[in-house]
Amino acid sequence: MANTKSHRRTQLLLWGIVGVFALVAVALFATAGERSNGFTLLGFGEAQGSTGAGTREIDQFGSEDGGAPTAQDSVTEFAATHGDPPNTDFARLRIPAINVDAPVGRWIVEGSVMPEPYGPVDVAFYDLEGWSGIGGFPGDGRNAVFGAHVDMNRDIAYAGAHYRGPAVFWSLDELGPGSIIEVDYAGETLRYAVVWAESVAAGDGTDWRQYWSSDVAADSITLFTCGGDFDFDSLSYSHRIVVRAERI
Repeated sequence: MANTKSHRRTQLLLWGIVGVFALVAVALFATAGERSNGFTLLGFGEAQGSTGAGTREIDQFGSEDGGAPTAQDSVTEFAATHGDPPNTDFARLRIPAINVDAPVGRWIVEGSVMPEPYGPVDVAFYDLEGWSGIGGFPGDGRNAVFGAHVDMNRDIAYAGAHYRGPAVFWSLDELGPGSIIEVDYAGETLRYAVVWAESVAAGDGTDWRQYWSSDVAADSITLFTCGGDFDFDSLSYSHRIVVRAERI
């Protein structure tokens, strides 16, 4: 009889442990969903010296008088002073309508985190070959995904300098159907025309696979950056600007 009671206690203990692990798993899955359906996108930044909330990361700056910056650093001037970041010779991306001419680095996405570009002047190409059904390389008939910062207020490691100001995709939200995007890649200049642009909520469990999907009607590229409001408590933007363009 004692052995039977002991066996039942052991069973109950084991079921209790299984239940705890199940709850933890559910909690982790739910948290991943809050970070954009399993992908942690750029935009969870490292703003420095700022408090409160604003429409952009650089709207408020911890100056002595508490005011906003009177001038913004220039992407072009920063690149002229410090050069291109290392390992950004994968491609070059140009968007004449918004004066973008930027080096592109290749970032392999091995987990759910999509790494950030090195600084304000470079664009990240996301190599998603490890993920089934999403991504692609420029010109291969699928969907090549690129991301870059909209603005920055932080120390830039490769330059050994602080940057506060608009970044390379500052005006990405100004693009509309027909805007031209050029990608210099593998000895070719590939030309694309924008077919749509959207502002997508970042924290509502958005299914990013629908935007990164390699199942596209034509050779495509997708560009994204931060948009909406910047929250200085969470150091994150509320939305992402997503632009799709097709080969012409």
